[in-house]
Amino acid sequence: MSLESLANELLLDIFEYLPAVPLLRSFHGLNARFDNLIFTHFRTYRLDFRAASKQDVDIVCQVNLPLITNRIISIGLSDDDETPQQIQLFRSSGWHLNRFPHLRSLSLDHIRSGEIISEILLESPELIRLSLTGCYFGCKQDDILHLINSIWSLPKLIYCYLNIDLKHGFNIPTPTNFSLSMEHLSIIGVPYRISQLIDLFEHTPRLGYLALDLYCSRDDGQFQKAILSITELNLVVVGPHHGIIENLLQHVPNLCQLKIETCYYETNGYEWEEIIRNYLPKLKVFQLKMRLNAIGEKYKKELFNSFQTQFWLKEHQWFIRYHYNPDDSSNMICLYTLPFSFSYLDILFPILFKSTCPNNDWSYDHVQHLLCRSSSTEGIIMTDLKFPNINYLSIKLPINDHLLLLVRKLDQLRTLKVSRPNDMSDVDAQSQLQALLDHAPHLYSLKFDSWSETKLLHQQALISKKLTPIVMKTRWIQQVNLLGYDRWFNDEDCIELSHSSLGNHCEVLYIKVKERKNILYLINTMCKLRAFIVRSEDDNWINYSSSSQDQLVQFLQQNLPSMCSIKRDSWFVHHIRIWIHL
Repeated sequence: MSLESLANELLLDIFEYLPAVPLLRSFHGLNARFDNLIFTHFRTYRLDFRAASKQDVDIVCQVNLPLITNRIISIGLSDDDETPQQIQLFRSSGWHLNRFPHLRSLSLDHIRSGEIISEILLESPELIRLSLTGCYFGCKQDDILHLINSIWSLPKLIYCYLNIDLKHGFNIPTPTNFSLSMEHLSIIGVPYRISQLIDLFEHTPRLGYLALDLYCSRDDGQFQKAILSITELNLVVVGPHHGIIENLLQHVPNLCQLKIETCYYETNGYEWEEIIRNYLPKLKVFQLKMRLNAIGEKYKKELFNSFQTQFWLKEHQWFIRYHYNPDDSSNMICLYTLPFSFSYLDILFPILFKSTCPNNDWSYDHVQHLLCRSSSTEGIIMTDLKFPNINYLSIKLPINDHLLLLVRKLDQLRTLKVSRPNDMSDVDAQSQLQALLDHAPHLYSLKFDSWSETKLLHQQALISKKLTPIVMKTRWIQQVNLLGYDRWFNDEDCIELSHSSLGNHCEVLYIKVKERKNILYLINTMCKLRAFIVRSEDDNWINYSSSSQDQLVQFLQQNLPSMCSIKRDSWFVHHIRIWIHL
């Protein structure tokens, strides 16, 4: 059966499973029927460039976009390490967002410029949804306020997600403009103060959902009036000041859902019960995660008993579980409601669990990023942990059979970040890393977080064993981050890397090299490389503001094809980001 023999309805269903850019590249222009189907499809579908190659972006901007501008309602653009300078390329091709009259949703990832985002927002006054993910702003505090006010000035914006990072010492300001449309707001990555929160509610009066990283200090102000619009809160609380959070919860009487994550915020079950009974009469969903010191078995028992009242077990059936490592001298425990509803979990083996739930068959379905460490390789306490949706795993060696069993179950694992202790031998580190890779057949990204080689004294000379990453046998790992590897790669290392199993399949490479000529060699010999993030030890760059004198960037521009996009990173300023046109 040929593809063209399928009914239109079935083809449209198939299109739903295909990313937008490959769909356009594969089917647009084949014949009138497929063109009409694509036009129908793009009335309700996102045009997402965020995972596109440079050549695909070039071709779509030149060939496809002019024909479908009136049909695009959602666009995604990125300036991350896999697509560096994508947004500049998009705009330099003449594509400003005011050319998409029906655009209602915009997603921008890893943008390094608040000025560019402010310009884009002026071109998109009809936005209903805005998402900024992993964006970094090193501009002045006044410029950040200008950006925030630009967002609050969008007259129809309902949904706003801000996952951002600011230059050290800068704070995210409270808007001075008013948004009468915004109902759903998330501000992740930078702490917000209670005093700012009071002003935020005043300038966003229709806000119903709010997610924040909330910083508490003793000199923060107090809420004086109720915030009736808030029905759902998602808070990460930094700071131990119990009374401030209680004061906030006293003033949201219509709250229906509360999700809260705390550290060193010691509130037991009796105290939570009192807060909920007294101030939150409409609360239906309560999701809690607390990391706190629990010194001694008596304290753990008292804490556990405080969540076993009629209120917890009968009225709401809100069960809790806590776990801890009996070898951990910090006496930290992690206590949470069931089912576990947070995306990140840190586990230190061996591990002990205790729960108020009569059924212990709970799966950690919401966990996407898991950090595993082991304080010993002996006496592991086995438990049937289930993490069906893990895509990011951080592991610190050594590993043991229990960790390998856990990894074997991670069918969705895409990213592995691994580190090793300094006293671990290269032989052990290599064999354990290979064991991890053998149990992760669908791995996309491998990152060395903290990795140094053992130095051996041999014939009065200090030498290193063979590079561990190069000798690894891998299964189609496409992204390799060697920046955490304690070595500057020289000529010989680069030759070995380019001919290794790792180098043969690598599409995105992070690396430190001895000389700038090593950059040219790797780009010319690693045939699948499409994005390259590199530091060079001979980089003599001093002042980023003098971009015309950036000798390393100029050298690369002179010696690489003109289709390569080359720029120094404004965030990690010693990194050069190269987007390669294959």
